[in-house]
Amino acid sequence: MMRKGLILAFAGMILPLVAGGVRGDSVPKSFAVEGNRYVAFSDFASFYGMQVSGPVGGRFLIENPRLRVVANMDSRDCSIQDQQIWLHEPVRQVRGRWAFHEIDMRTSLDPILRPEVYLREVGHRVVVIDPGHGGADSGARGRLGVEEKRVVLDVARRLRTHLTSAGLTVYMTRESDRFVELEERARMARRWNADLFVSIHVNSAANPSANGAETFVLTAPGFASTATGSRAGGMAPGHAHSAQSAILGYHVQRSLVAQTGVGNRGLRRGRFAVLREASSPAILVECGFVSNPQEEQRFMDPAFREDVARGIARGILTYVQLARQAKGGG
Repeated sequence: MMRKGLILAFAGMILPLVAGGVRGDSVPKSFAVEGNRYVAFSDFASFYGMQVSGPVGGRFLIENPRLRVVANMDSRDCSIQDQQIWLHEPVRQVRGRWAFHEIDMRTSLDPILRPEVYLREVGHRVVVIDPGHGGADSGARGRLGVEEKRVVLDVARRLRTHLTSAGLTVYMTRESDRFVELEERARMARRWNADLFVSIHVNSAANPSANGAETFVLTAPGFASTATGSRAGGMAPGHAHSAQSAILGYHVQRSLVAQTGVGNRGLRRGRFAVLREASSPAILVECGFVSNPQEEQRFMDPAFREDVARGIARGILTYVQLARQAKGGG
């Protein structure tokens, strides 16, 4: 049995975002321009039973009474139900039509809107938690001495408690203050037949005002990650799970922010080794900034670390419930 307290608190998130009537496994109509394919906002809206308005203040609204998507002109910054999602490519006007790049339809937008199409064949019982760094590698360190390796290990242990209480099988890539090579973390997940891989970190920046949580999923080949302009990077094992990772990352980011009240830096794209080599849907969660004085102070509080763990757990359990529903298990 799933732990009811965690699931019921987010019951509204478990309902499908798109109402019935959307055509099975079909996808919105796309069109080709100079070797790329795009989905016009009008075709996107028609497919999901929505209406397009705008632009107003540089923003398009694509919505119906249950669902709201916001797309910003010439920007990678998009949102679904007010949860920010960083796209691979900016939305742009192509042949007189504002449109999403098809890569974002396949790896972000449609999976989040219709998880039942993408979760029918995936497992959801075995979770591998990966507390970052460890041993001689302390990771980020705040001015008050808070160390990433210690914070994330504590959060991981708390997360394990919530997930095992919900009936899931949980493994951790490290149980103590020791260093594990990145490649070995991925090998562990394969040995344990992971259904989900969740790497936990805290962030640091030169600017002490930087704040908030962000969740990363793997960047598609040939596209730039969120924080860089580099388009390097070929195919990797993790790309087989891009759609499922986006669903997981969306719900974890949304529930983590709701539980903790930290700033919301959105669902982002990166090429971290643990994501590239993942044998299952995988995310990397940056829970906040120890370089930010206020957030470092919060990480010193066990109650806040418990909130972080609870928020991540709720997102994972939402994904698990969606996978069960996709398989007809309710």
